Amino acid sequence: MNPPFLKGIRSFAGQYDIFVIDLWGTLHDGVTAYPGAIDALEHLAAAGKQVVLLSNVPRRAALAEKILESVGIGPRLYKLLMTSGQAVHDALRAPKDEWHRRLNGPCWHIGSVRDRSIFEGLDIEVQTTPENAGFCLVTGPKLDQETVEDYQEDLQKALKLGLPMICANPDIVVPSGDALVVCAGAFASYYAENGGDVFWHGKPFIPIYREMFDRLAEMTGGPLDMSRAIAIGDGLPTDIAGAANMGIASAVLVGGVHRRELKLNWRGHPKKKALAALIEAAQAKPDYVLRRFAW
Repeated sequence: MNPPFLKGIRSFAGQYDIFVIDLWGTLHDGVTAYPGAIDALEHLAAAGKQVVLLSNVPRRAALAEKILESVGIGPRLYKLLMTSGQAVHDALRAPKDEWHRRLNGPCWHIGSVRDRSIFEGLDIEVQTTPENAGFCLVTGPKLDQETVEDYQEDLQKALKLGLPMICANPDIVVPSGDALVVCAGAFASYYAENGGDVFWHGKPFIPIYREMFDRLAEMTGGPLDMSRAIAIGDGLPTDIAGAANMGIASAVLVGGVHRRELKLNWRGHPKKKALAALIEAAQAKPDYVLRRFAW
């Protein structure tokens, strides 16, 4: 049985106290806020809900906050903001596990110059080629129109050198305006499939959720009731799978990364067969399907 298809969150908002909400593809497209998104956040704030924004963006949290403000989403509308980029920065600054502690030498960075803030304050030499590097960090392509194939030669060199890779964004693609842009997850998947050693920061992997909920519990001064938590996002392999890993409810949006395969009509509704097939194929199933994040 397919989950209910809803226009917004109004019908189930009263059942939950904690809302873990995605950014790109859910609240905004990197350029503007989606219609109804700010209004929905305002309703949640007025109801005293705990709103946590959790993003796979490969940038520090402070930069993500600035982007949110530029599209009209201010700090008053959420309790906590976490990004996979911030998780990477923290892991390199103060490694808590053996995998990160064994990293050494220069870092081959695959990604745009705008993502270099991830290295700020770190004593790490950054280079643009794999030769003589000690490890690799991928934040995405340098240019939006590039694909993994454009980097295949250097990725093969890195594999032969045995460079461990940090993935700062497990997403495969992300909406940017009307386009879908390749993300770091596509590079990391290629690398792992070809025998490379990859550490993934972000959704759907449990560490970032544990850190997020630990911080929220500290901020609210008490234990959290996970049965009253729900994750909302546009990615079945990230947002919905991450929710399933943590044992919390979830809602997936149809207008984000899955919009092409869902064959949306002019009203933003998916083809019923396409939606059923997508959910059937997914390892983790959502509790709700949303046309968009709106009240």
